[in-house]
Amino acid sequence: MLTNRTLARINNRPRKVNRLPLLAVGGGTLVLAVLAALLYVFEFLPSYAVLAVIGGGALLAFVLYGTQKAKMTISISYKGNLDEEVASQFSSVREALEGLASSGKIWRLASSARLPKAGEVAPSPERKPARIGLLPTPGIKSDVPIWGIDAGDESIFFFPEGALIYVDDRYDALPYKSLKVAFSSGRFFEEEDLPHDATVVERTWRFSRPDGSPDPRYKKDNVEIPVVLYGLLEISIPSLPKVRLEVSDRHTAASFARTFGAEVSTEELNGEKAGHGEEDRRAEKDFRHSSSKERAEERRSAEILEREARIATARTALGVPKGAGAEEISAAYRKLARTHHPDKVANLEPEVREYSERRMKEINAAYAEFKRQWNDPTTEGARVG
Repeated sequence: MLTNRTLARINNRPRKVNRLPLLAVGGGTLVLAVLAALLYVFEFLPSYAVLAVIGGGALLAFVLYGTQKAKMTISISYKGNLDEEVASQFSSVREALEGLASSGKIWRLASSARLPKAGEVAPSPERKPARIGLLPTPGIKSDVPIWGIDAGDESIFFFPEGALIYVDDRYDALPYKSLKVAFSSGRFFEEEDLPHDATVVERTWRFSRPDGSPDPRYKKDNVEIPVVLYGLLEISIPSLPKVRLEVSDRHTAASFARTFGAEVSTEELNGEKAGHGEEDRRAEKDFRHSSSKERAEERRSAEILEREARIATARTALGVPKGAGAEEISAAYRKLARTHHPDKVANLEPEVREYSERRMKEINAAYAEFKRQWNDPTTEGARVG
């Protein structure tokens, strides 16, 4: 079973094979093989003696390698060692993870991702696909299936006794009672592939009139965008940033949260939970009773805020001030592109090349954003900077 002593062995295990003993065996075998060959030439040894030396050396190297590999993995056995309460809890956790993994899409959200308030619809936040399932547990071999959540910089593995948090090739134990999970629902504009189990609450146009109808000026690129209701999970881990997940099937997300003691109301599940403050409650009430024209204006305001946020990020990437014109922005882009071009850093350290590669992606994305805004007739052209 997983004890403090076992956890210490896991964290102190060797991470790679020590090559010195293998090289010593290989070198010794080579010397002995040469001597045996010379003795064979002078008919002091039979031919099979040379083969025996080579085979013995290879066998010894194989045994040494296998022994070292075995020390890199710690085995944990639970068969017949789990009491009824721990086994029941582990079964509930496993079922909750299986349900969560069955969702059409699960994303991990950046800590800075903007989430909608009560009654609000938000653009899709910065997110990446999350992995949930029977994931590899580095350095650990268990005789029961171990489910995990790959959250990018850290992973959470669910063992019978509790969770193991894996960060920087090291495990830290966390009892289930200390693992806090919060659930909420949120409405988002979904402009990527729509998951099969997503709940679509309404649809809007990418470019719309104040009354909610499509803007005829954008016949080519104007498409309907679904507004979906997703489940949001927030997993709190002591001394680490919270793990935030966006789940297409909010029911499986709610079930997962309940397994860890979260109270999920019908209002939360349906995305109708009022905010804690009076202002949030008024906002939700106004949203419920607003006309289609008002909702369209709210969507347009959200689009403007999102556009302004993208432009602010682009300004930061290119190092230009607010209000910069097209010429100043283009000049800043060309200067940075020359500085971080792959040909300029080809002979520098790998860290410098990696940094320049990241910066090139950032400044290319920033300049593309400015050009997109310049070509958008709904903005103020070159004054968009």
